[in-house]
Amino acid sequence: MSHQRQPNFLLIVVDDMGYSDCQPFGGEIRTPNLQQLADNGVCFRQFHTSALCAPTRAMLLSGCDNHHAGIGNMPTAHATNQYMQPGYEGYLNSDVMTIPEILRPAGYHTYMAGKWHLGEQKDWRPHTRGFERTFSFLGGGVSHFHDQRALSAFEQPHTEYTEDGKTVENLPDDFYSSDYYTDKMMQYVSEQEDDSPFFAYLAFTAPHDPLQVPDEWLDKYRRTYDGGYDAIREQRLQRMKELELIPEELTRNEGSGLFKKWDELSEEERREEARKMEIYAAMIENLDWNLGRLFDRLKELNKYDDTIIFFLSDNGANPKEPFFYAPNTEESIAAEYDNRLENYGRINSFISIGGAWAEVANTPLSYFKLTTYEGGTQTPLIISGKRMHKRGVVTDEMLHVTDLLPTILDYANVNYPNPHNALKPLYGRSLKPCLQEETKQPVRNKFDVLGFEIGECKAVLKGDWKLIFMPPPYGKGEEWHLYNLKEDIKEENNLAGQFPDKFKELKADWEAYALSVGYIKSNGEPAVEKLGYEEFYRFDPKNRMEQHEKTEDEASRDASPSDLVD
Repeated sequence: MSHQRQPNFLLIVVDDMGYSDCQPFGGEIRTPNLQQLADNGVCFRQFHTSALCAPTRAMLLSGCDNHHAGIGNMPTAHATNQYMQPGYEGYLNSDVMTIPEILRPAGYHTYMAGKWHLGEQKDWRPHTRGFERTFSFLGGGVSHFHDQRALSAFEQPHTEYTEDGKTVENLPDDFYSSDYYTDKMMQYVSEQEDDSPFFAYLAFTAPHDPLQVPDEWLDKYRRTYDGGYDAIREQRLQRMKELELIPEELTRNEGSGLFKKWDELSEEERREEARKMEIYAAMIENLDWNLGRLFDRLKELNKYDDTIIFFLSDNGANPKEPFFYAPNTEESIAAEYDNRLENYGRINSFISIGGAWAEVANTPLSYFKLTTYEGGTQTPLIISGKRMHKRGVVTDEMLHVTDLLPTILDYANVNYPNPHNALKPLYGRSLKPCLQEETKQPVRNKFDVLGFEIGECKAVLKGDWKLIFMPPPYGKGEEWHLYNLKEDIKEENNLAGQFPDKFKELKADWEAYALSVGYIKSNGEPAVEKLGYEEFYRFDPKNRMEQHEKTEDEASRDASPSDLVD
């Protein structure tokens, strides 16, 4: 009997792409290579990540909850009572193992190209966490060109590129992030001299702001978005119905009401808004084009058919404007960048799609990145390859980003090593039975719970039900809302008052989740203000402050009947 070769794995993550942006999920943005993946694989309709990028990446690579993996809060948002506490180290900690740390001893080559965002100090870089070859950007966001320009002065401490652990001082003049990361991954797989399997992690920084593309991509979407938010929203909704991603009767999501409507904008504002979305769309088509180059190389190397490919976005679309990144202001952005309309998308511009387009990008879901509404945590997931048998759209499985590590280990036939139970428990479950159609058993049943928390934005999913708490500015900050997602995917109808028993059940589930992962309630005092940015980014245990003990008064206030107020 011939022995089947071990599968290769290609794990592709894009940064801040909305739920409905790409073609397989109803978008008008041309992504033929993603469409090909979808045609030869599965699109999952209920896949969840964190509401922010670093915690998602920590969970993706470790299979563990973000509070166990070291990103209990987003650097630099730690409160003084969270800073350097267990699970809040600010980098991928030693309580978890990464996919490459597990696969490499099992005979896999391990490659990474792209965004890391899980620790800038020398001991926490990708080459120390199991990757054999790496070209990585260590921070959260940066210019996509060779100038390495930080998002803000406070982002500068971790705005750095490294290759195989060494700092890259100067990037080539023609550097563009998506092109270069792809070049590096093509180089690594091409230079492999033996026939061993590989695990490749390709983590694009696109389409994270600043929205930028090489000149030849600038006008690919000219005039596509002149019709405005609702026109695109409506087109996407219709395509999603045709693709059977959403129910036929679903009506348009009117949005949060936080942003101006298209007909409230001046002619000049409309031109600016449409242009921002043109650049964003071009970034996504460009990364898809780059995927096509990589797939072609894998085919040339006769490795494509043995490769299982995973594609996801790390969270929902991004509503943040350039002045969101402290200490930027509207005035400083205007003074330091050339943000004239004709310069949008070029090397010295800094634009973002903003909140109104972010809501459109997440059609039909509500809200966006930063929030635990579905628009923040539900993203496209495509799994594709000849090694798995399932095809089509799966709408009934509630999946989590931590499920990918156990799935990969399952296909590689490698056990999760946990000597003396020293590591944190895996949060995810293998999807292989679902992908192989070996069983009709769901990955999770209606009694299983998924918990979420980042920056005091909280949620719990259980069967068709969801309980959510959102602090300002996107929530009122003192009440939890209860939704039935099967009937109300847009999270419009708060059922907390109508179903008090279900509310209490899910609230208890959230408290149990919080306790199990070591959640520390923020005391509201920013650690970065106490330490300063340079000191903060050192993540030095000597700066650790006293653990904040929740008082009985606080605990009882948390569970007060006022939570049920609509």
